[in-house]
Amino acid sequence: MSKPEFIARQGRRPTGLLGRLVARIMAKETRPENERTLGFLNLTEQDQVFEIGFGHGETLNRIARQVPKGRMGGIDFSQVMVSHARRRNRKWIDQGRMDLRLGDSAEIPDDVGHFTKVFSVHTIYFWQRPADHLSQAFRILHPRGRLVLGYRSTADEKAVRSFPDTVYRFPGVADVDDHLRVIGFENVGTNTAFVGERLMHWTVAEKPAPPGIPTDR
Repeated sequence: MSKPEFIARQGRRPTGLLGRLVARIMAKETRPENERTLGFLNLTEQDQVFEIGFGHGETLNRIARQVPKGRMGGIDFSQVMVSHARRRNRKWIDQGRMDLRLGDSAEIPDDVGHFTKVFSVHTIYFWQRPADHLSQAFRILHPRGRLVLGYRSTADEKAVRSFPDTVYRFPGVADVDDHLRVIGFENVGTNTAFVGERLMHWTVAEKPAPPGIPTDR
């Protein structure tokens, strides 16, 4: 049975009092797949990490503790989530180590800078034109930077049945891989595992270095 559309829309873009509740629920429900995402990022203490659709901000908070010499950034188009995440990460923001923006990841501002790692979990369903968002991820990555996408796909029949297709558009894994290669990513590979009853994929890709640029950062 599919979730009511108004609930699905809150999952996409939390608003109002219900959105604040959604933020707390999402932080708990998505923690296992976010933890696995951190493993695929291969974080170092000097990494510069950007999250597309940071939502509750808990994952960036954990990253800030793992990269004591790095910096973090992110963008999300829900004002409720931005406010929630900024409160959660006030310490890092005040230290100048984290910058959380309200905005559309299809048009990431030029002044956000460049990052060694970019990731996004459970957001690709809401992108009408995924290539626009993935191209922005490519643009803000340093050469040899890593992208990690965590998502459920059309292979997860339970997910497809449970969420209205007017809000959630689950991709095929091959389609995600193809989008990344067309944009210019290399070393594209996807890892698949169950997280509880959720069939999850983590697609990992790298931005190539221009000719003549050393591959070691």
